[in-house]
Amino acid sequence: MPNSKNNSKLFTFLKFIWAVIIIYLGIKLSVYFIWEKISIVDDQLYSTGSSSVEELDESWKDLLGKHEIAETEQIEAIDNYKDLEWEQNEYLMKFQAICLSNISLCAKVKFQWEFNQKDKYMYLASSIYVLKHIENNKQFGKTIKQQLKRININNKDGNRRWFANRETVTINLWMVKSYVEFLELVSHEMWHVVDLGMIRWFSDQKDWNYTEFWKKVFEIDDPSIEFYKLSWKSEKIRNANSVKEDFCSSYGMTDPFEDFAECHNLYLNHNAVFVYRAKNNEIMKQKYNFIANLYWWKYLFDSTKDLDRAKINWSWRPWDTTKM
Repeated sequence: MPNSKNNSKLFTFLKFIWAVIIIYLGIKLSVYFIWEKISIVDDQLYSTGSSSVEELDESWKDLLGKHEIAETEQIEAIDNYKDLEWEQNEYLMKFQAICLSNISLCAKVKFQWEFNQKDKYMYLASSIYVLKHIENNKQFGKTIKQQLKRININNKDGNRRWFANRETVTINLWMVKSYVEFLELVSHEMWHVVDLGMIRWFSDQKDWNYTEFWKKVFEIDDPSIEFYKLSWKSEKIRNANSVKEDFCSSYGMTDPFEDFAECHNLYLNHNAVFVYRAKNNEIMKQKYNFIANLYWWKYLFDSTKDLDRAKINWSWRPWDTTKM
């Protein structure tokens, strides 16, 4: 009888080990199949689903249709104090309504210094709009709720227009010219949070080539490394055969992290320009496909206003995509 009990325990233990192995292999295989889709055929590359204002959620039509995020006409100046007070109360109610619908995300947006109600509403709505797109469409990795600690929106002078790490985004508004630019800054900076913190992987081994401030922090199976390899040999050294046309902007040529973040903003907010460049450059095509796969081919805006310029001068690149 003791032998029978021992055999039963051993059998149970072996079943547990096999279950763990099967689960692990399943995860690894799923990752393999996800990233195998990077090599997409051309016709699939250009059949992206549009995100026009009409196709957006009802809750965001007001934001995009009436309040300049989609570059609509400017709201006329309000001369009457009572009208101004009414407008501020209206934006306060809008602000509160967004927070009630997005409690956890709203709690991560921190306003520093003084703001009027309209600006607070616009900056909050823009931030949550980008955060929800990432959260709802990103294929895998940690959630924003797990990774992002806060977005600091600073209305006082700062040393830089923006900066971010794997947990925090800070935007200094004194250099930001419009709500549109702000939305694109959030799109750029949030990608650093995603890239550095949300789509990390499992291996115990660290990659020697792609470092962060020359420290080994990336797992050898980190998905981002596949994007870095397209143009980069290491953290600061580009591939010997890379050219300006392989990048989404001049700023993106500074390191692989800015390369990734700039292409992310171009994909989300200037998709038509990215598609045009992808049609004419193999590296740009692979970069487009990489990000498109991560988002199930969903983006925010076509933004075709710069498409003619891109067609006239193929080599033209903005310094950074948030100012296009």
